[in-house]
Amino acid sequence: MQRRGTEVEKSKVSTFVHNFETHDMVQETENGRMGMDGCGRLRAFDLNQEPECDRHTFIEESGGSIGGHEDEEANDLVGAIGVDDVMKLTFDTEEEAGEFYNLYAKLSGFGIRKSNAKRDADGISRFRKWVCCCEGYRNEKWFNYEDRKREAKPITRTGCGACFRVKYDIESVKYVVTRFIMEHNHPLASEASVQHIRSHRKVSDAEYAQAKSLKLVGARICQIMKHFVIKAGGYSNVGFCIKDLYNRMDEERRKDIFNGDAEGALGFLAAKKDADEMFFYKYHVDNEGRLARLFWADSKSRADFSVFGDVLVFDTTYKTNKYRKPLVVLAGVNNHLNSTIFGCALLSDERIETYEWVLSTFVEAMKGRKPVAVMTDGDSAMRRAIKNLLPDACHRLCSWHLHRNARSNIRCEEFNNRLYNLMERKCSTLEFEDRWARLVNECGVVENEWVKKLYRRRRLWAEAYLRGYFFAGMRSTQRCEKMNAFLNEYLNEKMRLYEFVRSFDLAIAWLRHTESKAIHTSENTKPVLTTILPELEWSAAEVFTRNVFFMVRKHLNRQGLLISEGWSEDGGSRTYYYSKYGGHGISWKVDYDRSMENLICSCMKFESKGIPCAHMFRVMVVEGMNRIPEACISKRWTKGVYCTNNGMNAFVADEQLTQMARYGTLKSSCNTMCYYASYMDDAFNDLQQMFDKHSVDLKEKWIDRGYGGDGFAMDSRVRNDRSRRTFGLLDPRVSRCKGDHKHAEAKKKRKCGHCRYYRNCIRSYTVVN
Repeated sequence: MQRRGTEVEKSKVSTFVHNFETHDMVQETENGRMGMDGCGRLRAFDLNQEPECDRHTFIEESGGSIGGHEDEEANDLVGAIGVDDVMKLTFDTEEEAGEFYNLYAKLSGFGIRKSNAKRDADGISRFRKWVCCCEGYRNEKWFNYEDRKREAKPITRTGCGACFRVKYDIESVKYVVTRFIMEHNHPLASEASVQHIRSHRKVSDAEYAQAKSLKLVGARICQIMKHFVIKAGGYSNVGFCIKDLYNRMDEERRKDIFNGDAEGALGFLAAKKDADEMFFYKYHVDNEGRLARLFWADSKSRADFSVFGDVLVFDTTYKTNKYRKPLVVLAGVNNHLNSTIFGCALLSDERIETYEWVLSTFVEAMKGRKPVAVMTDGDSAMRRAIKNLLPDACHRLCSWHLHRNARSNIRCEEFNNRLYNLMERKCSTLEFEDRWARLVNECGVVENEWVKKLYRRRRLWAEAYLRGYFFAGMRSTQRCEKMNAFLNEYLNEKMRLYEFVRSFDLAIAWLRHTESKAIHTSENTKPVLTTILPELEWSAAEVFTRNVFFMVRKHLNRQGLLISEGWSEDGGSRTYYYSKYGGHGISWKVDYDRSMENLICSCMKFESKGIPCAHMFRVMVVEGMNRIPEACISKRWTKGVYCTNNGMNAFVADEQLTQMARYGTLKSSCNTMCYYASYMDDAFNDLQQMFDKHSVDLKEKWIDRGYGGDGFAMDSRVRNDRSRRTFGLLDPRVSRCKGDHKHAEAKKKRKCGHCRYYRNCIRSYTVVN
């Protein structure tokens, strides 16, 4: 009879038998027990009285050798344990008894499964029985199944009588063996096939933790499985198959949403609220009790809005979750010219009242503060909601969306090109009106309804009407579009709601991590001075962040192209007049108040972008200034802007992300040590002993501190918390949104290619047939 097992298991069991024989355990059959350590390897349990063989003694005496054992040694090892020896064993818990029998079965070449058991009113198991996986017979009805569609599954039940039974002894407070049958009526599995038996395949907590980390960064499960195979040195050494990995990942996912998908998502947000007191979330339920709308913003988002909330970009993206709910991203731009997210919302539809709910909830989350300017893609419902909820905010339409709509509605390339130039032209409103009249007349689109509608909304997109309103240099929502493209790397239309909020949270954390590089560069480096005005350039470099400084320096260089047209003085103020070399008669006026050191330019670049223009720099040069006046510095572009965060707390680190970071750091730290130890037998054995010892100790601490049986500490805490509170919500219905073009086009009827009628026309029937 062949008895198979891994080399580590053979070595551990060999050591146990050696200790067993040393203390005359085999001959005298003293009571004892054995089981699995924290790494899934066999260890000796302390026997009833003496001689004692505890965990540490077992590991120290084992020697850690994993080489040189042949299958004959495994045969002798299992054969040395007789029925009488097993009948004298005792166990502290039912799990330890199951671990012993499962390992014995693996070395012998068969699998086990749980059979009948009995528990008392306190939940204590009074007895438990394990049987061979071939116990019993298949039901006769499956042999006589008449309407069979495919081949029947192979027969695995042979009526095998091998079993192992323990019962709880009240006097000794231990589990004692009451029955042990070793004989089988079927061939035992070979060494190559024992790995495929179900009871010997298991994804451990440590392996699940590693798989979950890889899954969160975008690795597919098949790729994760290949990683385990390469690391273990072959499929036979992994200890589970890819189906087991799929099942474990799905099992943990179902634990997260055991009360429902909506309950799981809100439970996750509630746990974030517990860890971060400044975290904000709010939801709305429809008439059926289903989750309809969801909004959330963390402490970092709220702190960013308190400083950079003067401009709000309002954009919607689709195909990010299973329910087809549109994702609304409320974003802006920080002092490093990087995108920053102020809040997010999942909606059931795109009606006016829905967007009004988003905006009112957003203002509530930001403690009543409202943005000065808002930019959208031109959606009518969104535009009306902004007018109702943010009446004082300047609303601007995205130039990119307008240009795209113009190309789709007006098939005139000349009109589209001239429209784009007019849209961006910095001129007076009278000049705009004159140029618009000439444009529509020369292109023949005076009576076009779309052009008329566009003209009625000119105050929302023409630079001539928007000059002087601060939009942080943005003219389109492309900043949000790029952010959506980044988020789509983490999100997909098959994600459930709980998976969506988890993945979105990870994506935002990664986005902020990449942005921290710009902050580090700006705060810890100095730019190279390249202009002929080093004093003013250095003044700008000290005040502004690195990316903003590069914008300011361009205007500092352009001041040399200006030609003075004279100046006038009125009391303490002086007015300068400039024109640009080759500027075709365009001139600008700069008013300089000497007492306040205040500069106001007619180009309104400072009011629109918050940075001094070339005309201001020219006045600074004429007046002999060596630094930029305070009145010409917008605080939102400076390096120390976070000193005025209006009492908002700084970003609170996510406990789960902290645990994942520690896990990754420890694995990276062990890589070098494991690499060098793998070349030497003695170093390998010493390191293996150390891992075994510390793994057992750390697992006991892990359990004692209440982290549970999950691969992540925070997950178990969140689940325990979520089991105590429920929100009474049902999962949302699948939404139908006008912006989801993929699913909308799938329902359109196909048209005939000749007559452009639908496919049920006579012509199409004739052509097709």
